[in-house]
Amino acid sequence: MSRVGAGTRHRERGIALAAAVFALVVLAALLAGLWFAALQEYRIGANVVTDRRAFDAAQAGLDAALSGWNPGTLNRLAVNDSAPFSGTLAGGEAYSGIVVRLGPWLFLVRCTGADAHSSSRRTLATVARVSPLRVGIEAALIASGAVRLGAGSDVDALAADPGGSCAAAAPAAGVVLGDGAALDLSGCAGESCVRGGPATGVDTALRNAAVPLLGESGWAALAAVAETIGPDGVPPAGSQVWLAPGNLSLAAGVPAGPVVLLVRGDLVVQSGAQLTGIVVVRGRLIMRGAGGTIRGSVLVGSADLAALSGARASLVYSGCAVRQALAAAAPARPLRERSWTALYPDAP
Repeated sequence: MSRVGAGTRHRERGIALAAAVFALVVLAALLAGLWFAALQEYRIGANVVTDRRAFDAAQAGLDAALSGWNPGTLNRLAVNDSAPFSGTLAGGEAYSGIVVRLGPWLFLVRCTGADAHSSSRRTLATVARVSPLRVGIEAALIASGAVRLGAGSDVDALAADPGGSCAAAAPAAGVVLGDGAALDLSGCAGESCVRGGPATGVDTALRNAAVPLLGESGWAALAAVAETIGPDGVPPAGSQVWLAPGNLSLAAGVPAGPVVLLVRGDLVVQSGAQLTGIVVVRGRLIMRGAGGTIRGSVLVGSADLAALSGARASLVYSGCAVRQALAAAAPARPLRERSWTALYPDAP
């Protein structure tokens, strides 16, 4: 009997050892599974964070491209031409993209963002529209104050517009003032200084206006996209919208345009200067010496075109130049419907 009991106890000790080993294996498997699941959760969380950072970088790139829109460069792109842009954010995230012109007023802006370690990339795109300032500029010279013309000065709104199909549909006025009595033609010496249909007109809304026709809001919209002219008086190269913070003197050699020139003080045109586009002068326009030619439209507080020395000073209306100048100065804004869409990183 004692031998049988001893054998039974020996077998029971063997079963306990096997059960303990099995339990350890199960616990190890459970721990391994928990560790693997935790590692996967960590990786998924890290991927979500890097993906979000890449998305935010792409969105920041779109915002930077639209808020920093350079009309002088981008609005001059031909259809299907493109311009690149890129940048880096404070956290090390980077973005790069292109602006593609789709048509006269539409642009595709595509941007790819990457996290700081380039482990995740996201691509977004938006379609933006260029919206020129809508203002009816239909006169060679629009003034809120006095205008004086003299021998050799010429305001012509009937000259042939080289713009062809974008010429004005109806004849434009030569001079439009806030007060008809403010026009001085005594120095014309009998010759016709003003041509237009009609030659002169009166708009009482212009009287004493700080910025004729455009108003402060129009001035602010154009000034927001303008490049400032430095103390040397030389307009910045590559830009089509210029802002002179004070008085400005223009001589020969000014780029032809079409441009928008904003002058906060007085503008003096001399030495045969040639300018095409829209000129807005809060102070006085003075053309003297050898004079010059402005083709497009001029909006001024007052004007004196009588101080010439044997040369001509010409203001020639061009509806085409006006529209081209306004289009060149227009910023781009995303379309209201579906402002952006996500693309695959390798989207064409």
